[in-house]
Amino acid sequence: MKKKYVIAASLLAVMGMSAACSSKSTTTKSTVKSSKVTHKKKATKKLPKPDYATAEDAEAALNAGKVLEGKTVRFRVNDLRPKSAFGYNLETGQHLNFVSPHNPKVKVGDIVIVKVKEVTSTLGSFVIKYSNLHKVPLRSLSKAEKDKLNKKPNTEDETDSDSDTTSANQNSSQRNNAKSTSSNTQNVEAAKQQSKPKSQGEINKELGHDPKGAPLLPGQDHAAGANVNGDPDPWVQGQIDWAIREGYMNPDGTDTEKGKQLLQQGSDDEDADSNNSSYDTNDDDSSYDTDY
Repeated sequence: MKKKYVIAASLLAVMGMSAACSSKSTTTKSTVKSSKVTHKKKATKKLPKPDYATAEDAEAALNAGKVLEGKTVRFRVNDLRPKSAFGYNLETGQHLNFVSPHNPKVKVGDIVIVKVKEVTSTLGSFVIKYSNLHKVPLRSLSKAEKDKLNKKPNTEDETDSDSDTTSANQNSSQRNNAKSTSSNTQNVEAAKQQSKPKSQGEINKELGHDPKGAPLLPGQDHAAGANVNGDPDPWVQGQIDWAIREGYMNPDGTDTEKGKQLLQQGSDDEDADSNNSSYDTNDDDSSYDTDY
């Protein structure tokens, strides 16, 4: 009986060792396979070698008239402008603008490699369409490469930039001074106008008359026989010109002796008409009384 137990125990032990060996073998194969897959993935992410290692190199080539279409450029993103007129604009170098309608999903300070598709020159800057953007891990770069990619503009450009900035500041200061002078002049003129006494024409307008003091026609902006400035309208002016031409009026508007005589004659005629009218009225009254 004991012998049967011993044999059974031995069989179980052998089976356990076999299972352990099988499990170990499977684990080893899985690990090896996983390692191969990882290695393969790393191999597919190998970065392309840049034809131009920095933005400065690419810009120098463009300034020399070289063709960059189809070339690869590595550069640092100095500024990111998602709402530029060209789309997502990655600014770098002095005058380089790498543009795309799609979000490159990078940030300022990233190092990238792109393939140049098209280059155009606009207003002193290069607008570059690109494809195949790759982010470059900093750990993959040497210290010398990092220094080149992060270096500041050269001294000559800095001097030009400082000169441009100084000139811009001077122009801004001059504009501000001009605005201040203009504003002061306007204030002085306004003060003079406020301190200057009102003319009779301005007073007449405030009183509801035309500048010459004539009352305005109902619902109109001018007086009878005059325009808005108080001057005679064309018909009245024609009568005045006729009176001056015929010798009834002086050019200053006063009546001549001939004109005075004409006015006196007209006045006498009016008086005679008035008397005749009064006499006729009395006759009518007398006739009325007689009939009564």
